[in-house]
Amino acid sequence: MYQKALSSDDIDVFILFSGDGHFSSVTSFLKNFYHKQVVIYGVNGSFSKQLRETANTFHILPTEQDINGSFYKTIFDYLKTSHSPTYNEAIDTAVKKNRNASKQKITSAMKRLMENDVISERAIANSKGKKQKMLFVDWEKAEKYLQYSEK
Repeated sequence: MYQKALSSDDIDVFILFSGDGHFSSVTSFLKNFYHKQVVIYGVNGSFSKQLRETANTFHILPTEQDINGSFYKTIFDYLKTSHSPTYNEAIDTAVKKNRNASKQKITSAMKRLMENDVISERAIANSKGKKQKMLFVDWEKAEKYLQYSEK
């Protein structure tokens, strides 16, 4: 970045994707000695305060957990209240309650919960003896995911 700043007078803005505080010296250099605009994007929870303070502008990006927290909460709310929860009903309910989210994002959150053994799907015989796939939750593991939705 130093070389680029020294060799390119036509660049007015530098955009950095990092939260690492070690970049604060280069940010200060670009801003104070070369009068360049420095815009920094960093991830929430891992964005150095010093780096933010040296930038002209900074943007804090949400983590995957920040984004999926509301999806997890909606899925778990459905599972708490349904007598015979199914995969498709859980997805459909979460999509209806998170109108700004795509079905693909909700499905991805559900798959993550299943891959991490928070939610499992088992075939259970109903009152007529017909097997139906139902969802089960390991509520102890679910607590970790519910914490993200409370932030």
